[in-house]
Amino acid sequence: MIKSIYYPLCLLISLQSWAQTNWKHLSTEKGSLPLPWKSTQQTSLVIIDFTNDGVSDFVIGCRQQAPALVGYSFDGKQWQRYVLENEFLTIEAGGTAFDIDADGDGDQDLVFGGDWQSNTVWWWENPYPNLAKEKSWKRHVVKNSGTNQHHDQIFGDFKQTGKAQLAFWNQGSTTLFLAEIPENVQTAGEWKREVVFSGQAGQNAPYAEGVASADIDGDGYADLLAGNYWFRYEKGKGFQPIRIGEIGGRIATGKFKAGKSLQVVIAPGDGSGPVTWYENIGEIIDPKSWKGHNLAGRDFIHGHALEVADINSDGNLDIFAAEMAKWTESKPDTDNPKAEALIFYGDGLGNFRKEVFQTGFDFHETKLADIDGDGDIDIISKPYNWKAPRLDIWLQGGTGKRVPAISTYLNGHVGLELYSLREELKKDVPSSFRKIAAMGIKEVEVPGFYGLSPAAFKAELIKAGLTPTSALFSFELFRDSLSSIIKSCKALGVTQAGTAWIPHGKTFTREDALTAIDLFNRAGASLKAAGIRFFYHPHGYEFVPSPEGTLFDLMATKMKPGLADFQLDVFWAVRGGADPTLLLKKYPGRFISLHVKDVEVGLSTGDAQGGAPEETSVIIGKGQVDFKAVFKATIQNGIKHFYIEDEHPKAIEQIPQSLAYIRSLK
Repeated sequence: MIKSIYYPLCLLISLQSWAQTNWKHLSTEKGSLPLPWKSTQQTSLVIIDFTNDGVSDFVIGCRQQAPALVGYSFDGKQWQRYVLENEFLTIEAGGTAFDIDADGDGDQDLVFGGDWQSNTVWWWENPYPNLAKEKSWKRHVVKNSGTNQHHDQIFGDFKQTGKAQLAFWNQGSTTLFLAEIPENVQTAGEWKREVVFSGQAGQNAPYAEGVASADIDGDGYADLLAGNYWFRYEKGKGFQPIRIGEIGGRIATGKFKAGKSLQVVIAPGDGSGPVTWYENIGEIIDPKSWKGHNLAGRDFIHGHALEVADINSDGNLDIFAAEMAKWTESKPDTDNPKAEALIFYGDGLGNFRKEVFQTGFDFHETKLADIDGDGDIDIISKPYNWKAPRLDIWLQGGTGKRVPAISTYLNGHVGLELYSLREELKKDVPSSFRKIAAMGIKEVEVPGFYGLSPAAFKAELIKAGLTPTSALFSFELFRDSLSSIIKSCKALGVTQAGTAWIPHGKTFTREDALTAIDLFNRAGASLKAAGIRFFYHPHGYEFVPSPEGTLFDLMATKMKPGLADFQLDVFWAVRGGADPTLLLKKYPGRFISLHVKDVEVGLSTGDAQGGAPEETSVIIGKGQVDFKAVFKATIQNGIKHFYIEDEHPKAIEQIPQSLAYIRSLK
């Protein structure tokens, strides 16, 4: 039975987060899932969309007998079992998924490492679209020399080259390696590798473990985390290990409270110790500036499950941490019969409510993902050798209605913010409109009239087959001449009008926010009476910390729903240090449209200035934003208007490529 209890650090929790989550438990023990194999030593579990349908699948590995890898995919009715590796291999815990061969079909391939009996790391080539339930994927080598055991792997562009590398532990040499994906990877043999780190990494277990990838310092580049370190890369200098916690093990990251840098969570893994989340309170590269908070108030025993996700969909990140019940192969008895799985529900302010999810179960390599495609987080777990072979799934709310495919939902709804072609429009309005229509765009948002009257501007749009659906005006007009805005909207035929900048000094203050809130509520009421819906378009400076979380949280709380709502610009949210996907979950129904704009890799985040060089607006899908997650959240919000905004000087060349990416999404 799941039960909630107070957690000492909890000061403020939204009513939504108090709601008990309803879980439907499926298990091989109950016969509601097909058994993976006969092996009693189950080592790895990886989330991967190997069927390439836009819904997460998963793969588990073992090391006692064949088959070595088995995958599960939900077809909308039942779980389909796929054998991915028919042969016997001694696979270690860990593993990761990535499009290694980059063959153009967008499928993900797999990496797993050998255990204490093997000096090999393998990768498997996804045969999509030629998947077969009983046919092994083609296996290749990443490493087959040196010492044994490879517990944990991850991909990321840690060297800032524009191409991902594979980071992996080699416990036999107490070394963290980084390997480059070679050209002609299918025939290349061993990958070239270099040492990132060698030695102890805070382990309370026989070896170092745990890897993660995240932009810890907000510099726009992915960082490598492993053990109890994060590794700060500087071109020409290499990797600098910066210790975060006292012990190492499973490691994960997230933003549990507002600020420029991410926070880090560490669990003991194959040892015992506290589950601790760390925040930086000073100089980020100073180990002494990382302050730890013990989540459970006790030591975890073999805490080999650690995940971060917004489990209850309240827009705040939560932490899942769990213990193993059994790890000794030579005896039948349970090592830790009181093993617990805990969920720590965050409130976005650095406080957590602890919920006991399960007791007496074994959790090993547990993952959180939406594996039935209904838009909420599910829990996938398997034991190492407790009651094995065994597989358990907890579906949140059971299986609900599947979220529509992104490309299907967005079809006909992807428009253009005309500011993207501002220079072209200054020269020739009709010609610019024809270019836009030729791209297949139907809707536009209007930021100004480029020397024409609103009625004449609309006439030119109609001639080109374009429909204006939204308009932006200055803050001053909303303050001083609301009637002129209403008149322009009527002439254009739009029913949505907003502003994208609040005048302020060097920094955006609470007083600035409160002044704008008052104006927006009053203006929104007048606009609503005229049949127009008001929105404010945050520009990044609103995401600075405040007692409510951020000043944006203050605005969202005090601006009246239906009178004063928002347009989410994905670029400015990320630039300001916010997660657009979490914002959409935290404030459902408050965002009436989306500016689709990607952030160049290497552009810093957590920046409160509200500005960025035009060149940092890049082709959708080429930057820092996880648009699959963003679009999925917008679909769940029911948003109908999506405007590509590309501020790059070469926007006219980039926009067709952005459209192609969006149309390709599952």
